[in-house]
Amino acid sequence: MLILIFFSIFFLVFAIFLVFQGKEKPIDRLKEMDKSEKNKDEEIKKESIIKFLARFIPKKKGKRTQLEDNIIKSDIPLTLEEVYVIKILLAALVTLFIYAISRDLLISSFLMVIAFYVPDIVILKKKKDRIKEFDLQLVEAITLISNSLKAGYSLMQSIAVVKDEMMEPISKEFNRLLKEISLGKTEEEAFLDLQNRIDSEDLKLFINALLIQKDVGGNLSEILDNIAETIRERQKLKNELNALTAQGKLTGLIISLMPIFLAMIIYSFNREYIMLLFTTKIGMAMVAFGVVSQIIGLIIIRKIINIDL
Repeated sequence: MLILIFFSIFFLVFAIFLVFQGKEKPIDRLKEMDKSEKNKDEEIKKESIIKFLARFIPKKKGKRTQLEDNIIKSDIPLTLEEVYVIKILLAALVTLFIYAISRDLLISSFLMVIAFYVPDIVILKKKKDRIKEFDLQLVEAITLISNSLKAGYSLMQSIAVVKDEMMEPISKEFNRLLKEISLGKTEEEAFLDLQNRIDSEDLKLFINALLIQKDVGGNLSEILDNIAETIRERQKLKNELNALTAQGKLTGLIISLMPIFLAMIIYSFNREYIMLLFTTKIGMAMVAFGVVSQIIGLIIIRKIINIDL
């Protein structure tokens, strides 16, 4: 039974890793073309399991949730319902596995909550990595647009050059921008949609410059050169700040996680000892004071390390 649960969790985590894997490389495309029809059918069956279970998750209507917004911005090929299926399956399998080993409902419930939110953390991490990669490509893209304008191209033709010459994610986003314009959207609407998909201050600066130039006129290639230089200096300053605040971020992470892991270890080896914190008035007061102090410490550390440019 334990072996079955272990392998179930292993294959589920492996499947999630494949779904959340980064962009496809050219060598991966060649391997995909060489796959046999049998392997393709097996992949379709594996994918259909999550999609089949997702049908039983009620669809949310109305305003988009934060999780759904993160899924779109991270460019993960999953719907909100499919992500919920993964979260539920992962939480259930982890709970069964931990309970089968420890026979402790409290630890199993605690780890179930953590496992349920692991996909959220993965999606958020992928979203941040995608935005960071987009920002790194943006300076080169703006320079390429500026040079294309100097060569006599229009703005849309210059963006098409970026789409053809550069890699993802910027090529994919600019390709979508051009498709939206070709389908009837105005340039302003398409650029604002791009800004909504990518939470980047550098991109916002680039788009604002384009929209202002469109209204008031001016030498667009010269404006873009200045924007590229500004973004380059901003990114250089960001990298310096990240290096200086890395120790503070690590300290905040350790401070926040250490009490939790220490409590779990003590609970595993000496349950009666740690339960005094939750069964006596003095113990509960100490726990409350510790939690409040922890929150205050994390807020102070966050204020120190978060510097707005």
